Amino acid sequence: MNQVTAGLWLIGRLLYRALMLWLWLLLLFYLGFKLAERGQAIDALPAQLEVEGVVLIGGESGIREGCGVAVLRLSSAMRVRLQREGLAALQEARQARGYPERDYYHYQAWQTTPAKGAAEGLSPIMLGLQCADADDELTARISRASQEAGGYYSQKDEGALLLLPREGLVVFGYFG
Repeated sequence: MNQVTAGLWLIGRLLYRALMLWLWLLLLFYLGFKLAERGQAIDALPAQLEVEGVVLIGGESGIREGCGVAVLRLSSAMRVRLQREGLAALQEARQARGYPERDYYHYQAWQTTPAKGAAEGLSPIMLGLQCADADDELTARISRASQEAGGYYSQKDEGALLLLPREGLVVFGYFG
């Protein structure tokens, strides 16, 4: 191997390692972002709501405003409690767990579905699903279940929270 070939080989190896390092750093930042995004979505829920996992978190944001949705799995224990106690199980679930002192994250009294004037009451959820580019099946499932009895919803400034025990879903939508 002559010096030119050896030099090119060395440059190639260095470029390959730099590219691999860059890709690993991107992956690390992406995973960190996803963990932070999940934590922020769960922080927006009242502490009394128990969730088991994420179905979808997505949205769009600008400099000050944004819209999106977090669809999470409702824990089996919470589903049983809602089935047993109904609306009474949610009486204390009015303040987001991650923001105990902020009025912006204070939810109104819980109501049963179907929502009166669902187009207005649950619009942050439906708009959030559109902003998150949710698949048609999930959007239809949430929309259908929100129009049937057996679910619960609450609103806050620029957001809404929907519990669908039969579907096993908690849906937090925001717009604004």
